Amino acid sequence: MPFSSNVEDPLMTACLEIPQQPGSAPKAIVRSNVSTPQRCAEGFTATAEAMTLHGLTYGREHDGGRTGHTVEFPAETHSAGPGHDHVINLVDTLIPRLRQRAEETEHLRRLPESTVEELTSAGVFRVLAPQAHGGYGMGVETYVEVIRRLARGCASTAWTTGHLMEHVWMLARWPRRVQNEVFGQGAVPLAAATGAPVGEATRVPGGFSISGHWSFASGVMHSEWALLAVQCDGVRLQALVPVGALELLDAWHTAGLRGTGSNDLRADGLFVPEHRVVDWQLLSAASNPGSLIHPDPLLRTPMAALLNMVAPSTALGSAEYAIELFRDQLMVLKVKNTTESRQADSVLAQARFSQAFGVVTTARLHWQEAVQILVSAQDRPGGEPTDHERASYRLSLALSGQASEEAVRLIASASGGSAHRLSHPLQRIQRDVNVLLNHPTLSIDPIIEQSGRGLLGLGFTVPSF
Repeated sequence: MPFSSNVEDPLMTACLEIPQQPGSAPKAIVRSNVSTPQRCAEGFTATAEAMTLHGLTYGREHDGGRTGHTVEFPAETHSAGPGHDHVINLVDTLIPRLRQRAEETEHLRRLPESTVEELTSAGVFRVLAPQAHGGYGMGVETYVEVIRRLARGCASTAWTTGHLMEHVWMLARWPRRVQNEVFGQGAVPLAAATGAPVGEATRVPGGFSISGHWSFASGVMHSEWALLAVQCDGVRLQALVPVGALELLDAWHTAGLRGTGSNDLRADGLFVPEHRVVDWQLLSAASNPGSLIHPDPLLRTPMAALLNMVAPSTALGSAEYAIELFRDQLMVLKVKNTTESRQADSVLAQARFSQAFGVVTTARLHWQEAVQILVSAQDRPGGEPTDHERASYRLSLALSGQASEEAVRLIASASGGSAHRLSHPLQRIQRDVNVLLNHPTLSIDPIIEQSGRGLLGLGFTVPSF
C-alpha cells in the first residue's frame, strides 16, 4: 500500500525528545513530517510536529530487559469461553458506534481509544488466544466473521483488529518461554508485525543485533510488541521486540484505510535476546513450538493462511455496508428530476440495485468457499492443505475481493454526487476498498498465475503462495 514519508530529510522532519527521568527506560521516538496538531492515544505525547511513545520499558540486558511476571501455564485447556454466536452478537453491537467514529478514525489515522477499549471488552482479541492463556481458542470461522462484521462499521477498524487478532495467534506459536513472557500478566498481548522490507540481524553474545526500516506496521499505535522479519546469514528469522525500543515513524498518509495507523518502524543495532528470535521456517510450520504446547487445531494452520483472509474479509464487509447504504438511499422520498416519489420506484434503479446485490452475493460465495477449504484442511491430521486446495483458496479470495470492489463501484456510480462528499460513508468505503485491492493478498495477476499452476498440478514457483 502506498505511503509518503520524508523522514530522511532533516528539512522536512522535526523531532521532539521528551527528557528522561534518571533511571527511566529508553523511549521510542516518533518523527513526523506533518505540521498540524495531532491527537494521540494514551501513552503518547505530542506537539505539532512530533510524537513520543513512552511507558514501555526495555533493557539491554541479555535476559531481555522486561521483568514482568512470568507464569508457567499448563498445556491442558481451561474452561470453555463464550461460543461463536455470543462473540458475533457482541461485535454486531459495536457496528453503530464504529460508523459514528469512522470519520474520527480517519482523522486520527489510528483507532480511537474508545474503539480499542470496546473491542477489548467484547473479548475480540481473545478469539484466537489459547485457552491456557485465558483466550477462547476459537477457529478460523469466528476469526474471519469478526473481521467481516467489523468492516460493516469501519474498514480501518476491521483491518487493524484482524491483524492484531492474528498476531496473538502468531505469538501462541512461539516457544513456551516467550509465551510465558508475553501472556504472563494475564492480558492478551497486542503486537504489530511487518516484514516489508526484511531487516538485517547479526549474531552477538546472548542474542542478535538487528537493524532495519520496516513499513506497514498496522496496529502499531496500540501495540506493546513488534514482530519484525530479519535475515541472518541468508536465513529468515522473526524477532520479537518491545515497541518502546523502536523508532516509530509517522509515515501513514494514504487515500484509504487511513485509520489503520500502519506506520513505519526503525532500529539501528538494537540488541534482541536470543530467546526472542525464531527461525521463520520453524514458526510457520505445522509443527511449530506452540502446536506442541496447545491443542488448538488452528495452531497447525500455515502461517500465511490467516494473513490472506484479512483483506478479502474487510472488502466483503465493506461491500455489504455499501449495499445497505444504497438500499436506504433508494427508499428515501423526494428524488430530484424524476417523476417517482422515491428512487426505488425507478426501473433503472431497481436494475442497478439487483445487479449490485448479485455481485455482493458473488463476493460472499467466493469468500465462503475459501473459508470452507481452510476449515476442511484444518480438520485433517497435520492441517496442511494440498496444492490444489491452496490454489483454490487463494483464487476464491482474490475473486471475492474483485467482486467486492466491483459492487462498491456500481453502487457509487449510481448514488449521485452527494455520495462523494467527505461526510458520506460511501466515498470512504470506496477509497478503503481501492486500497485493499492493492494489497499483495488480493493482487490478481500473481494470484491467478500461481493458482493456475496449482490447479494444473504444475507446482508453485512462489513457495510462500
